Amino acid sequence: MSGGNTATYRPFLDGLRAVAVYLVVLYHSRLGVFRHGFIGVDIFFVLSGYLVTQLLLRDLAANGAIRLRRFYARRYRRLLPASFVVLITTAVVFTVIATAAEVAEATDAFRAAFLYVANWYFIQQAADYFAADIDRNPLTHFWSLAVEEQFYLAWPLLLGGLYGLTRRMQRPLRWLRGIIALAGLASMALALQWASTNLTRAYYGTDTRAYELLAGAFLALTPSLVTRAAARPRAAQVLAVVGLVAVAVLATAVGGLDPIERGVVITAVTSLLIVAMGAVPDGLVSGLLAGRGAVYLGKISYGTYLWHWPVIVLVTTKFTLAPPAVSGVAVIASTGLAAISFHLLEQPVRLSPTLDRHRSGVIAAGLALSIVGGLVLAPSILARKPSGATPLDWRTAQRDNPPLPDCRPDATAGCTVVVGSGKHMLLMGDSNARMYIPAFTEIARRQDLTLSVAAAPLCPWPPDVFFLISGEPCRLAKEFWYAQLITELDPDVIVLAQRPMDDPANPVDLFTPEGRVAQGTSAFDTSLAAASGRTIDRFVAEGRQVVIIEPIPIARKDNDPLLCLSSAANNAACEYQANAAPTPIETFFRRRANGRDVFSLDVDRLVCPQLPTCPPVVDGLIVKRDSNHITGTFSAHLAEAIMARLIHDGVLPAAPQGG
Repeated sequence: MSGGNTATYRPFLDGLRAVAVYLVVLYHSRLGVFRHGFIGVDIFFVLSGYLVTQLLLRDLAANGAIRLRRFYARRYRRLLPASFVVLITTAVVFTVIATAAEVAEATDAFRAAFLYVANWYFIQQAADYFAADIDRNPLTHFWSLAVEEQFYLAWPLLLGGLYGLTRRMQRPLRWLRGIIALAGLASMALALQWASTNLTRAYYGTDTRAYELLAGAFLALTPSLVTRAAARPRAAQVLAVVGLVAVAVLATAVGGLDPIERGVVITAVTSLLIVAMGAVPDGLVSGLLAGRGAVYLGKISYGTYLWHWPVIVLVTTKFTLAPPAVSGVAVIASTGLAAISFHLLEQPVRLSPTLDRHRSGVIAAGLALSIVGGLVLAPSILARKPSGATPLDWRTAQRDNPPLPDCRPDATAGCTVVVGSGKHMLLMGDSNARMYIPAFTEIARRQDLTLSVAAAPLCPWPPDVFFLISGEPCRLAKEFWYAQLITELDPDVIVLAQRPMDDPANPVDLFTPEGRVAQGTSAFDTSLAAASGRTIDRFVAEGRQVVIIEPIPIARKDNDPLLCLSSAANNAACEYQANAAPTPIETFFRRRANGRDVFSLDVDRLVCPQLPTCPPVVDGLIVKRDSNHITGTFSAHLAEAIMARLIHDGVLPAAPQGG
């Protein structure tokens, strides 16, 4: 099997790497014109699939098999030294610049980065790559390195296996290309499917990114594309120019595409560029990207990518700079650190003939360094962060999230947490409903009620409303709630709670029956009110009372009161300003309340007695475990006040039922 002339070095590909990495740097610097610069990662994936597959094809052509030890040892020597130094350095610096709570939160992220599973870690944490809360995580960018490492681990085995299966067939290369093309299309379809319900899952997933790496692999297996394009050099030159312009446009101006759709387009554009430049290596675009400066920046692009995000986190934490200044510092600092790393560390290790002779030892040492770094070194460094002067136990508050009941379609009895002889109350919604479990558990016990809970993270209570990061688990949960659980439990009262949807401190976009809508638009307010109204109408028509707990005052994500408490000298330093005016959806809830079967419960002053100035500690208790959620302990503390409101409104009797 031959992949064509794969041994020829093409300097313009290094130049394309340079373009990709600086698009990402400018995007992360929040430079508005490069608001879609994250496509640089998509370009990297296609290039990686292309170049690594060519390397493996050379092995197959020369030896009839892939030399796995040689490949894995070279990958470790190429990637591990720089990433190890960046991770350890970042851990040391982060303990200095971050709050104690932020450092504690980051420990698992460091473990995941060392073990090359950061992308799955961020999916599990439901971290939103496009939201403001990534600004304080110094390892967010390691998600893409994890995807590549997982590809490097699996792809030689898969390619070698496919080669063994197809080599006895007629036209084995055609079979191999067909299998890879089908796998790539399946991955792309999966990415587009996930994007409609869970953008984070689609963006971070290895399976949903595989199509970009496989697109590069397909190009490596199809050298005839370059040969055919070379037969028409003028057309190839035009295509190269069009491709480079398309990269610039997709990184800056084009709207109307979500990140996954944009990724599909840039994958096609990058593939076009690789073919067109390969066909005319001395053309205008190829020559531009093969310039000495561009090639050098491409060669050190791995280090630039590793260093740029910790630099940005450091700069934006310690200084207040405009995006152009941040981008300037990030470009200069990350490039300088990458150059030092390249010459003093990466190249000596990569080119060492001694290490090349001891491949098994390199693999064993690489695995050991990754494991020790993730499980021992980084946690030890991060554990040295001192707490602030507050005597309150912020570490306990950080974890003070009440457990969810084991509520499943095949075990609905597990949804009920208190059994009484009075009314049956169902608490339903997302994590903001979950945080009220201690309060309503106490109320149910005092009032001799039955309490059931239907709550799921990132899962607002209207059946046809989803966050961009809600995902398949939320869709399945709501199908269960609305098609089975409510009918089976037949609650008298349904208590609804969800995160603030339209508070300016918590910007979100939603998927509704009207499509994707952005906060602050009239379509957002109209769609959310309509969906909420339909749900309320359904419950009322079924003869149930509806209690809507209005969203509580929240802090901006960059002003998290618990993070502040973990390092501040006094509690007063952690007060924050919240929105005191009712939002459109709160106004809608209040209009729908009629005092008979629909009630809107305003708990703002319970959480923030001096609204709009909110103290982090009320009645000697830490109020919140993050910018949005109250702690389970504070929730239980609110039981008396919430019960009094429900008694006043007539939802509950003045005396405990059955007493």
